[in-house]
Amino acid sequence: MNRWLSLIVSLSLLACIAAPQSSIPQEVTEQEKKLGEEAVKEFEQKVKIVNDHPMLPQIRQIIARLVPVTERPKMSYTVKVVEDKEPNAFTFPGGFMYVTTGLLELAESEHELAAVLAHEIAHNTRLHAIRMIRKESRLSIPVLLAMLAAVFIRGETSMQAAQIVSQVVQVLMLGYSRDMEREADEAAFVYLQRAGFNPVGLLTFFEKLSRLEKQSLPPQFLPGYWTTHPAIDERINSIKRWLTAEGVPINRRPVTKALQVEVREVEDNGKKFAALMLSGEELCRFVPLEKHSALERAQEAARNLDAALEMGAQAFDFQTKATSDSVIVLVAFRPLWTLTAADIAVNQSSPEQLAARIKQTISRSFLRERLSGRL
Repeated sequence: MNRWLSLIVSLSLLACIAAPQSSIPQEVTEQEKKLGEEAVKEFEQKVKIVNDHPMLPQIRQIIARLVPVTERPKMSYTVKVVEDKEPNAFTFPGGFMYVTTGLLELAESEHELAAVLAHEIAHNTRLHAIRMIRKESRLSIPVLLAMLAAVFIRGETSMQAAQIVSQVVQVLMLGYSRDMEREADEAAFVYLQRAGFNPVGLLTFFEKLSRLEKQSLPPQFLPGYWTTHPAIDERINSIKRWLTAEGVPINRRPVTKALQVEVREVEDNGKKFAALMLSGEELCRFVPLEKHSALERAQEAARNLDAALEMGAQAFDFQTKATSDSVIVLVAFRPLWTLTAADIAVNQSSPEQLAARIKQTISRSFLRERLSGRL
């Protein structure tokens, strides 16, 4: 069959699937796939595909977790990475998905990446592309098909059909309607919870986009994402409402790289110690004590600190208590770790000075992360 005639047949059959949500097929239909294949041929001529991008395996794993919890659990997706510094993503009929390198650089965790992919999958489950084509053409599907058939009969198929496919690509690249974007946000929120991802990732990713928008030119002068989506602050507020309604704490740290806790071995004057780090800044040093090495002690302190931060501890929750021969670090009055007189000596401070320094370092780390937008 001539490939443009195949496209016409595909559009005709798509009229049947652009139906209420309850009748949407659970897997990709041959008609969707054909239309998508024609559209992506045009699309890929306009972009640079990054083959074998190192994040592709992770993207595919996330999609494999998300798809079974959607309304189309048997859908299969083909995902590719596009070289483009602007954070964006596109989904074509038939399960063809594209994400830009800029988007992958912006996502700091699998939860944020899953949020974007869930949003794109929602465009598919809601048949947004098909609905947009119908809207943009301002014609009913039967009328559009009649026009295409007439073009084919006149022998002008090559040029005219190519224009139709170009229109499909243009519609999808310019973006879905704002109502469709809102619908995809809400569906993505549900998918993330069902698949075991932290839905706070949807919030933090949009907060990143909001910061980028404020740092950029006025949105009306920018291409792509900024001009086609609902106001980002509006979407952020909606996600916060959903999180509150579901009883999900708005703790950004688990889905960003904020307040990273590390332990490093350090050497000073030929002696080895272990340093506890927060956001790359040293909090304190440990020495060996009884049967425990300096590294083991620092690692235990790191686990306690990490657990407290994971539970949502804020800077004001941390306290330090200095005595004549010890410093105790607490969160909400619960001890996290204790530094002995030997520890205090290698930190080259008095107990009071070391206690104050630890508290100041924690507060400084929180402030720095808040200014970066990660908290």
